[in-house]
Parts: sequence; C-alpha cells; structure tokens
Amino acid sequence: MRASLRALPRLFVPDASPEGPIELPKEEIDKLRKVLRLSAGAEIAVLPNDGTLIRCQFQNREAIPLEVIHPNTESPLRLTVAQALPKGDKLDEIVRACTELGVAHFILFPSERTIVRWDEKKKIDRVHRLATIAREAAEVSFRAVLPTFSLADDLAAVLQAKPDSVVLSEVEGLSPKLVPVPGEMTIVVGPEGGWAQRELALIGDRGVTLGPRVLRVDHAAPAAAALLLLDR
Repeated sequence: MRASLRALPRLFVPDASPEGPIELPKEEIDKLRKVLRLSAGAEIAVLPNDGTLIRCQFQNREAIPLEVIHPNTESPLRLTVAQALPKGDKLDEIVRACTELGVAHFILFPSERTIVRWDEKKKIDRVHRLATIAREAAEVSFRAVLPTFSLADDLAAVLQAKPDSVVLSEVEGLSPKLVPVPGEMTIVVGPEGGWAQRELALIGDRGVTLGPRVLRVDHAAPAAAALLLLDR
C-alpha cells in the first residue's frame, strides 16, 4: 500500500520535470539519507515550485517520477507582507510563521525608527538565510510554491510600488478593520516603536487595525496573515 502524500518526505527542487529522472541536490540527498534514513526505493515528494507535486521513488542520487499531483494548497489570495526590519532574530520567526500560513511574497525595508541597518553584504546574507527558513517552513506546512523576497529603501518606496497596500497602525481611534480583498493584497507592518510622524502622513487613509490591543512586532504580521488566509 502506498503511503499517503502527507507522510512522504517533501523537498523543493525548482524546475524539476516529471518527464524523466530528477537529479537531486547533494544537500537534499544527505538529508534523505543521513537525517531521514531513507534507502533506495523509498517514496518521496518532489516539489518543482510550480504548484504541483511529483510523487517519486528515491534512487541513490535521483528521484524517479511516479505521478504528478495538484495538491491545491496555495491560497487564491496572493498576500504580500511588507515588513519593517525588526531587531534580533524576530524576522526569522515572522518569515517562518507567515510562510506556513501561506504568504506569497515578502518586502523588507527599514523604517525611520528601525534600529537595524543592512549593508549590501548583509542584505545578500540575510535574504539567503530567510529564503532557507521559508523553504523549510514551506516543506513542513505542505505548500507547493515558495514565497519570494524583495527589498525596498523605505516606506515611501513600498507604497509607491504597492499603492493599494493597507498598513497596520496603532493610531488611537482607528476604525477600519482588516478584511481580505479578491486576488492580491499587501499588508505593511511597522517596527518596534511604531511609525514616525512623517510615515503616518504617508500612510494617510491606508491605516487599518487588528483590534484594541497592540501586538508585538513578531506577532503582528502572522496574526494579520492568519486573518486573511486561513480557510482560503
């Protein structure tokens, strides 16, 4: 009897084709053999990052395709999270949780009150690390498409690129609640300490609230993503 899809080890191999043997990256082979203790003949799930899943048989350095499946695990709402850079490792947890919930794209940017500043090398290193975290989160949460990443210079650049964004704001008396819209949506999340006055002026009527309580920066984006993506 074949194992259920949920029981199969999953690994992303972008652009993998079901038309012939799939060559597996060395790090994935090592994980299958040394961590998961799989031997030749075991079934695995290869994800080409196009929304499909290829059930395969593991054979040494290759995966032999058996069938193509359309798991339909991606939300019809393509959600982008634009996150002001937080301190410490909070961004790792934000990306991990939001990926598990189904976020499609992340925009990372410094705000006026951001303490963290990335030079060019830091940008490359951090985005690479975050992409690795997102890949691991996507595999364990049964997603079939990896989220993508981009960088912006500041809040103004984010709003220029995504003029229909909604911005989480802690301004008192704010009444609009966060509600999903069809197709595509961008939510913008600020840093520790909230938005500066100049940024609040840029936000204008884009501000929305998650309710009367103020969330920590590492909880705000996942909470918003859960409201918008769960059951969708």
